[in-house]
Amino acid sequence: MLFSQHGDGGVQAFNAYLNGDYVTAELISGADPALAASEDDRFIPPRNTSQWEHAAKRLDEGGILVLCAPSGNGRRTAAVKLLRAAGNDRLTLFDLEPEWSRPSTKPLPKDRNAGYVLDLSDIPEPPADRFGVDLATLGADLRKHDSFLVVLATPGDWHGQWAETTLSFAIPLESPDARRLAETELAALGHPERLDWLDGPKFTPIWSANPSAREARRLARLVSDAPNEDAVPTLVEKFGDWHTTVEDLLSKVPKRDGDPTLLSTRATVWSGALLHGGQRSSVIKAADDLLTQMNMPREGFHVLADATTSCRLEAADIRPDGDRVYHDKTKEGLPEALLRHLWEEFPTQTELLRKWATGVAANRTIPEDDARLVTRALLRLAVHRHDRAILDTLANGLTGPRRSLAVETFTTAADAPELGRYVRDRLRQWVDASNPQSDRVDLVIDICAGKWGIKQPALALTRLGKASGHKDFGSTKLIQAFEQLARHQQQKVQEAVGQWLGQTRLEHDERLRRQTLGAFMALVSSDLGTDVVLNDAQKPETRRQLVWAWQALLSTDNATEAVEAQLMHWHERFREDPHRREPVVDLLADIYTPPRFRAGLGRFMVAEPTSVHPFWQQVLELAAHRDLMFRKAAVQ
Repeated sequence: MLFSQHGDGGVQAFNAYLNGDYVTAELISGADPALAASEDDRFIPPRNTSQWEHAAKRLDEGGILVLCAPSGNGRRTAAVKLLRAAGNDRLTLFDLEPEWSRPSTKPLPKDRNAGYVLDLSDIPEPPADRFGVDLATLGADLRKHDSFLVVLATPGDWHGQWAETTLSFAIPLESPDARRLAETELAALGHPERLDWLDGPKFTPIWSANPSAREARRLARLVSDAPNEDAVPTLVEKFGDWHTTVEDLLSKVPKRDGDPTLLSTRATVWSGALLHGGQRSSVIKAADDLLTQMNMPREGFHVLADATTSCRLEAADIRPDGDRVYHDKTKEGLPEALLRHLWEEFPTQTELLRKWATGVAANRTIPEDDARLVTRALLRLAVHRHDRAILDTLANGLTGPRRSLAVETFTTAADAPELGRYVRDRLRQWVDASNPQSDRVDLVIDICAGKWGIKQPALALTRLGKASGHKDFGSTKLIQAFEQLARHQQQKVQEAVGQWLGQTRLEHDERLRRQTLGAFMALVSSDLGTDVVLNDAQKPETRRQLVWAWQALLSTDNATEAVEAQLMHWHERFREDPHRREPVVDLLADIYTPPRFRAGLGRFMVAEPTSVHPFWQQVLELAAHRDLMFRKAAVQ
């Protein structure tokens, strides 16, 4: 069933199947930085000028264009620039946010006079072989509506048979000239008088390296924020990720007896970066854990024969501040630079490093505040590197008492501009698996029931619906999750339940049936969820859906206990309610009209050995009467 969502900020959803694929379109508004950066007086074209000159022509002819380049080279700004110039009329521009298991053109919109940007970087699963052909067809359809689509892709993902059919409308995109872009951005930041600074010798190696558009803009911000020109050496070193400082810290050889070894000092440097601002005992323990991971013995004898804690911290240039220890606070971003350097310079050891860092966060002898420093540091590293493996390791490693840190980390990551879509895809993949790890299912439920789910209810409900297929009927965790969302997003929950029930009732998909019934059972197992369900129970289509759902649950053996418990709760809740008793009895009578279901009513009927519950007696009598009327009508 189609689900069209219209919300704040120009958000729309097209072909939104909460158990399938859909795409949301978010309006690119005046506050979007890509709009400002694409203005004629500010935009710097890519260095491959010949390809760029053909890009607008290809987009105009086919209605679609693929810009293939690494993230951070100015792809989105270039896409917005192309779309602003496309067509005969001014286009309304949208970012498309896909919600799918694999890319497909079916849920993509085709409105008139629209310009769409679709980022297909880090696609979760390769598309079907005909995806490239489908893109070309979509482009032709869009062109008929005076609309256009620019796809952003990365070279590592855009290959294979399906990509070969896009060669006629795909172009590689290089970053713009870094010097020109930095100058333009610096002027836009209100400091044209500092353009002369960029001629200095400290900047010469930077212009020779010609960094990406993202880095050129970062450099412009550093120059803009500098107090004066004397700060240029420091800002240049910061721009270079404190390379000289990092190398100095990692090259300290012991000079006297009692000094820590080179490896011991490096371990302390890296641990201090992971736990910047943590307790000194946590930093030393993390360093010892890393040495242990590298098969360096750290039994009592070896620890006591090593340098003292004070010497180890001093050698690593880690300084105390109260009961906390820090790398040089005057060098902003140094801890992050140290971790990036560690991952980049020792690529064969990243699995060991992930295991070590996650183990520190999971270690219950490390205070939770310090463990949180670790998860935040790893999240920043994952975002910078676009590193999926770091997040997967956190999901596996943070269990038990530290589960809340995993929820907190993934909640933050799910909205991160650089990593959010991948994280959301991973959450969906974990519950879409045929036999997922139970810990991962619980993690997804906790995330969807929290801040992220309240902020993004449609996305959260998709994942909760799938997670419902892997939890027992009546699962407390699932009940609480649906209750939480219903409390904050009642309309979205109503829409979702309506779509699930409507779609499942018409299809013969056992997996979808189990997911839908599990979700429905979880929702009605709280009083708030029951109220949400009963609100529209008098509407014919909703009534049919509710009757089908309860009858399907009554026919499901492993749902019996949860169903009976909830029906008894309805009895206790509504039997004396002067306003709601009759509507509930009326609904239950519809559910129990078929004789095969009424056999189970006996267990509810008896109140005492010699008395019958009036509530259930009324349900039984009304159901039997309706069955009789149906039978009479059938023979006439």
